[in-house]
Amino acid sequence: MPIGTKYAEAIQKTGLEYQTLRDYKWVASKSHLSLRNDKLSFHHHREVASLEPEQQTYLLKKAVAESWPLIKLKQEKYRLNLEKARTGVTLSDPNYLHGDCTTLLESIPDNSIDLLLTDPPYGIDYESEHREVNPFEKLKNDILEKTLTVLDKTLQITSRKLKENSHAYIFTSWKTYPYLLPIVERYFTLNNLLVWMKNNWTAGDLDANYGQIHEFILFAHKGRRHLNGRRDASVLHFDRVAENGRVHPTEKPLKLLEYLIEKSSLLGEVVCDPFAGVASTCLAAKNMGRKYVGIELDKRWFDVGLERLQKSA
Repeated sequence: MPIGTKYAEAIQKTGLEYQTLRDYKWVASKSHLSLRNDKLSFHHHREVASLEPEQQTYLLKKAVAESWPLIKLKQEKYRLNLEKARTGVTLSDPNYLHGDCTTLLESIPDNSIDLLLTDPPYGIDYESEHREVNPFEKLKNDILEKTLTVLDKTLQITSRKLKENSHAYIFTSWKTYPYLLPIVERYFTLNNLLVWMKNNWTAGDLDANYGQIHEFILFAHKGRRHLNGRRDASVLHFDRVAENGRVHPTEKPLKLLEYLIEKSSLLGEVVCDPFAGVASTCLAAKNMGRKYVGIELDKRWFDVGLERLQKSA
């Protein structure tokens, strides 16, 4: 029977239009019987029909288990396509390196990093306000002009090392972040300014200023990547490292770093911190089942970080 006659007969029996029948036929040809689920609509199956069988199976099973509406299925399909585009070089071993990040980063293959998470000098000539508890010396190289120059060069290199469709987090201060913004936007798409709410107040002017209990984190994309898990607020509540337990004057809490790593990477992926300090980002990556590349210029902090990593082993 000619194909035209079959369609004419089907139209007469079902009352459906020709294009609708062609659509049904195409979906049926792309979706094996084993993949079909009567708990999902035709439109669910049509949405995934162009995908490979493994991807169809994954999405349809998730859609049933979590009662996804069609819009959620479309979002997850889009996320899978973004992840598929994240091709690059695989790094096998973790690295915590001593030296200048603008030099050492060049030895890392392009398109090999999955997440940039770093805490560069803020350019505020930082000195601890609580030297009676933690008598840290002033941080080296924390002068604004030098900080901006080094950060610009670092992000220029890192943008090549970072895979397409990846995230970047850069800690900063309210005092200097306006100077950092154009540098970050030169290499990445800035998405948000996150606020880290700490559990302490700074000292400073006790009579004529508000107590500072936050720091900023610039959140940017190279390309586009979905965050893992639910959609959280841009204000992050994490206690800072206790004064009597801190080994670096600007040390960030592992719980905060682990949270950001979990939101923006997958198991086995590589987290990079070009200003690694005492290896907190490396430790957090290790705790979350990720690989890491950390670089620290100051030998005293590098030695402390190396000892922390060795103890964690």
